[in-house]
Amino acid sequence: MRILILIAIGLLLYIIIGNLFRKKKSLSILASEKMVKCRQCGVHVTEKEAVQSGTNYFCSHEHLDEHNNAS
Repeated sequence: MRILILIAIGLLLYIIIGNLFRKKKSLSILASEKMVKCRQCGVHVTEKEAVQSGTNYFCSHEHLDEHNNAS
């Protein structure tokens, strides 16, 4: 019976410690990505996800089209 309790405690510690390390790793990856502002609506998106037109960035192709039609 004691062995089962020790195994359960060990498994619980393994899960808790594993989750802590995963959260720290994912937060550091997100913090390292450059954010840019949509020229049309002002929403911030990652540079990788943004649509670029010259020096301007947009959150979607629709906002790029709206900006081009307004000009």
